[in-house]
Amino acid sequence: MVVLIILSRWLHIIAAVLAFGGTFFMRVILPLGLAQADAASRDAVFLRCRRVFKMVIHTSILLLVLTGTFNSMRNLDDYRLDKPLTHILWGSHMLLGIAAFAVSLLLLAGKQPPKWHRTGAMINLVILFVTVLLASSLKYVHDQAVRNASPARAAATLPGVTADR
Repeated sequence: MVVLIILSRWLHIIAAVLAFGGTFFMRVILPLGLAQADAASRDAVFLRCRRVFKMVIHTSILLLVLTGTFNSMRNLDDYRLDKPLTHILWGSHMLLGIAAFAVSLLLLAGKQPPKWHRTGAMINLVILFVTVLLASSLKYVHDQAVRNASPARAAATLPGVTADR
């Protein structure tokens, strides 16, 4: 079970990094790199990168949904230890994650990007940034709630914590 827990967390983080980093690359780095190219080359390279990015995003969304569901179910009892704060952070994290999925899918639908793709990608970057902020805050609040609940529970849940602290 420990291997499954670690694998799920690792896959969740990797999928989030790929989605966030890929969005940053497509919105910030690629346009700067293509600025010197002629229009035909610029469009061809952008569309090819967009196609590859689309596959990465679809895979990332699938992994985030599967691992997020597993991680949430596993931590549900712990989230009840500090119910108001963990529920606010978890719910906000979920809503913004779904919003980021929706914006990504809308931006990547079809063979050509929508006219608003630059603005949409920047909005999605902000959404993803806040989603990661909420996720790390939730992790901190979760760990604090488990530590404060009981030493035995913290030892069973958190690595590096012993029951005799």
